[in-house]
Amino acid sequence: MGSSSADENILMRKSDILIADGNYEEAISCLDMLLEEKPDDEEALSMKGLALCLKGETEKGIDILEEALSIDPFSKKVLIIFADACLHSSMPEKSLEILDRAISYYPDDDGFLMLKATILGALKKNTRNSYLN
Repeated sequence: MGSSSADENILMRKSDILIADGNYEEAISCLDMLLEEKPDDEEALSMKGLALCLKGETEKGIDILEEALSIDPFSKKVLIIFADACLHSSMPEKSLEILDRAISYYPDDDGFLMLKATILGALKKNTRNSYLN
């Protein structure tokens, strides 16, 4: 019993909404349904990794994100989700490492460049604030 492309899109969209709402377990369940049919779906894997990181299961989430990236090392979606997951997991250095990889693949992508600049600015501000306290 294969699922249609429309069903897959609905499950991906539903999982995205569930993650945004903080319903990580439900999102992971949706993503697991997708992954049963397509275990090498790098986008579903990366979203599951993000949900796990946000849920506090950082090591497991990062492992799944690494797996997603190994399927398609050049996927813009996977790269941005991976960088986001690292940032939310208080791993800004890892986030910057992923963004540097993305920028090396897509040097003209303003989105990656702006996100890196934002993270660097926040890190610089935090460093300054720590000296003042």
